[in-house]
Amino acid sequence: MFGPFFILATWFLDRSPRLRLLSGAVAAVASVAAQSVPAGPASSLGASTPVLFPPVIVTAAGYDTVAFQMPYSTSVLTPDWLTRRLPRTLPGALEELPGLMVQKTSTAQGAPYIRGFTGFRTLMLVDGIRLNNSVFREGPNQYWGTIDPFAVERLEVVKGPSSVIYGSDAIGGTVNAVSVAPALGGTGSNLGGRAVYRHSSADDSHTGRVEATGRLGEKLGAHLGLSRKVYRDLRAGRGTGTQPHTGYAESALDGTLTHQLGEHARVTALWQDFAQDDAWRTHSTVFGGTWQGTRPGSDLQRTLDQRRRLFALQLHADRLLGGVEQLHAGVSHQTQDEDQFRLRGDRRREDAGFGVGTFGSFLQAQSRTASGRWVYGGEFYRDQVDSYSVRYRADGTLTQVDIQGPVAADATYDLLGGYVENRLPRFGPVDFVLGGRYNRASAEARRVRDPVTGATTRVAGSWHSLVGSLRGVVNLGAGNRHNLFAGLSEAFRAPNLSDLTRFDIAEGGQIETPAPGLAPEYFVTAEAGWRTRHDRWSATIAWFHTAIRNQIIRTPTGATVDGLAEVTKRNSGSGFVHGLESAGSLQLTHAWTATGVLTWMEGELDYYPTADSTRLVRAPLSRVMPLTGHLALRWEPPASRVWLEFAASAAARQDRLAPSDLVDVERIPAGGTPGYCIAKLRGGWHPTPALALVVALVNITNKDYRIHGSGVNEPGRNLVISADYRF
Repeated sequence: MFGPFFILATWFLDRSPRLRLLSGAVAAVASVAAQSVPAGPASSLGASTPVLFPPVIVTAAGYDTVAFQMPYSTSVLTPDWLTRRLPRTLPGALEELPGLMVQKTSTAQGAPYIRGFTGFRTLMLVDGIRLNNSVFREGPNQYWGTIDPFAVERLEVVKGPSSVIYGSDAIGGTVNAVSVAPALGGTGSNLGGRAVYRHSSADDSHTGRVEATGRLGEKLGAHLGLSRKVYRDLRAGRGTGTQPHTGYAESALDGTLTHQLGEHARVTALWQDFAQDDAWRTHSTVFGGTWQGTRPGSDLQRTLDQRRRLFALQLHADRLLGGVEQLHAGVSHQTQDEDQFRLRGDRRREDAGFGVGTFGSFLQAQSRTASGRWVYGGEFYRDQVDSYSVRYRADGTLTQVDIQGPVAADATYDLLGGYVENRLPRFGPVDFVLGGRYNRASAEARRVRDPVTGATTRVAGSWHSLVGSLRGVVNLGAGNRHNLFAGLSEAFRAPNLSDLTRFDIAEGGQIETPAPGLAPEYFVTAEAGWRTRHDRWSATIAWFHTAIRNQIIRTPTGATVDGLAEVTKRNSGSGFVHGLESAGSLQLTHAWTATGVLTWMEGELDYYPTADSTRLVRAPLSRVMPLTGHLALRWEPPASRVWLEFAASAAARQDRLAPSDLVDVERIPAGGTPGYCIAKLRGGWHPTPALALVVALVNITNKDYRIHGSGVNEPGRNLVISADYRF
């Protein structure tokens, strides 16, 4: 009953500041109501929304744990949910989670903001292996999009710091993509496969996926998948229409081979190869458009090609001698390559890029003792980085081969860490989790361009950090249906090669130059929440406050380099971000289920808005998500082959802008990003147990809108169809 009021109120979000307050109140009432009456079981929830309390989650704890008992906020995107939604990109799969906003610099370059942080302040894992490396840059970047969502079985999301277990970068949140893997057991071969097709009308896209999987013997299983995606120019809503140069192509190949070693151990080999071709950063070109007063850039062309390859070998064992209950170990090698072509307005040309090769290794064990359940281990990652930049005149003649590309050339970066965490014996109704980590990072860059002299210089440094966490969960009443959770946790981020040596374009057409001598960033998060689950309803609400110290931020110098205003990095950022997240589900009848999500967030940070080093000002944190809500009403009778869902998503106007937002006129309107409300209608049919058909009509009213901080508008009225056949 609350859905129509929610939709009507939020439709006026960008019409009046007073109505924004009213719509926020309506959204809050709708969300609380959705959480205060019974909700459907996890089996029905899994199809339409992320499961509130999945059976187990492993990302944050390091071992299989009942998510309801975790002392922090988690979400899981299940295989059933991913199959029915078939998101275009991996970041797109996270769009409707509480506390999370997916910014899109372009259609190919999406980045999640988790609790106010993005880029190298969020951590992405692939089967526990770090995707993050030392060239990840400030703000949103495109690297999460190099993971093929079709190759993912499930996504585990932990919001807030996970630095004790996973080290640097795990500040806003950590996401682990668990790859599709073959099942073992039985005798003989048991081969099968999958074929998937997805089409979207707004970009006339065609996506295909074929897989083969199964047992090759009693102890050997294999999986092989191939994806191909072609996207054409995206058509936005009424007013903007087709956005030129927003199409691109992708291909992905992945494989897994698993061998059982005895009864209690297995070895897994994982391989992934992803390539993206000709993806424009349209907002910085003359084709960027003038939506709500934004200004296009001056480049005639700016395109990116990128490729990621991963090979990993992992051992998983249990019931070992010496009190070790489980052991996980692995080695990996991952390469990420990025090539950028830029044609300036005066027809000068630049070719620039970098290549990163990362060797990784980890060891994690767990033991049960009288003093608790211990998880302990360590890891080592080494990046080897090279880069290039070549410039040409308008007539095509070579003018300069630079000392470095976007980051230093001939550079290495090491991360070494060790940790221990203990889930203490239960003290009455309370479970405590206590942990600590030591981490060391070091960088050596041998070819760095000095922005003043233009000569070759070197940058080197090493940093040590010690962080800890104390969290607890209190079970209330009988039946384990309610609990309270709370905790304090520290997080850190060591300066990486992008901070120390970047020589590249920044927001608003500025240029960022190297900044040696930086120190680590530190964060302390307090979180408290409540969970409840019943036969027909479930709900969770969480409050968090993150204190920020020494955050590395871009600061104007007052100088110009290569004709552009120079910015460089300083450890000047102190501030906070805090917020309230809620989610709930309610089973109205055996066939009808309602779900709701609401997020409110606010943050501030200290900046030097000008080159005056004595003028430190407090201003809003950059690109904090506005008040945002999602509601859905789903019809799916038990044992039915058909399901239908009506959903609505809305966000308030975001006009609290950071100094960097104010100069980012290519992406953010001067008065802030307008609010929006869109409606969606989805449905599916299983004509046979092996075939699933899904049809969705998204943005029914053809609203012209964009996610805050994005450089491209979202699709207008969009018909999406998909077919998923398993054999």
